[in-house]
Amino acid sequence: MMPFVCLEAFLKFTWKEAKGRGGDSARTAAFLTARGVARRRLRLFQKSTVTVFAAASLSSAHARVLSNASLLVPCRGSIPLPSKFQTLKHPEFGRRWFMNNRVPSSKRYQPTEYEHAANCATHGFWIIPSIMGSSVLYFLSDDQWETISAWMYGAGLSGLFIMSTMFHTVSWKKSHLRKVEQRFHMCDRMVIYFFIAASYAPWLNLRELGPWAVHMRWLVWIMACAGSAYVFFFHEKNKILDLLCYTAMGAVPAVVLLSMPNREGILELSVGGVFYCLGIVFFKSDGLIPFAHAIWHVFVAVGAGIHYYAIWRYLYATGTSQIKISR
Repeated sequence: MMPFVCLEAFLKFTWKEAKGRGGDSARTAAFLTARGVARRRLRLFQKSTVTVFAAASLSSAHARVLSNASLLVPCRGSIPLPSKFQTLKHPEFGRRWFMNNRVPSSKRYQPTEYEHAANCATHGFWIIPSIMGSSVLYFLSDDQWETISAWMYGAGLSGLFIMSTMFHTVSWKKSHLRKVEQRFHMCDRMVIYFFIAASYAPWLNLRELGPWAVHMRWLVWIMACAGSAYVFFFHEKNKILDLLCYTAMGAVPAVVLLSMPNREGILELSVGGVFYCLGIVFFKSDGLIPFAHAIWHVFVAVGAGIHYYAIWRYLYATGTSQIKISR
């Protein structure tokens, strides 16, 4: 990016240089010639670029330089301004506001201010509804296992939205605290594993399963613990492997549920799973689609809402026909 200096400084130098050339007429002619050349250069340059400045946040020295923005001209060898005051090309202007450039797979995408706000809002909005919905399941519970399952599912559901909102808030407002941001990011990734396990807990605990599938009730939690340990030791080391682990965590218990004699709710579980899978496309599209991560959050919220409806209707709602496990 070509840096900038003030035309005023350039003209002052030209004026001093012209003092030795004779009287006022010679100095004035040299001054006007230099100003005309500089302004023509500026007009040509402004045809292809748009310069964005915020003089209020600059030092007093920079503020003096920017006192007459119409006289700015490019000059090689000058001191570069901070990146947020550099020029933005016309095709990229909207892109800079709503989406930053895509980064290599080894690095983490840095959202814009608008994307940060959207990431916080799209999951923060669901914190209170998830807590209220979990309370509804708790009050509809008729026995100990229904109560335990309601607590498991409610903790996983509300914990997902709470931790996601906390991480994105810290990433937005406290990004300079790298260690703190990294810890919250790790917790956010760990909670996803426990959310998946908690989403299956009511079905595995309250429905009769096939003889080879009963062990999934405790195996799903071992998978969640193993996934969390992987995040702790290998956080962001291999993003493709991370995604495969989440996908496997969600798919394996779903296959087990097909062994249930009572198949009510399978359709809703499948539709919710489709929303999660479609959301993955946006999860991996940061820097390609504006607000991609916020759109991913919306897909997660829709999938979680469909799964909650299935749990409420087929496992907890009054009058539902369900086959309880004899304890």
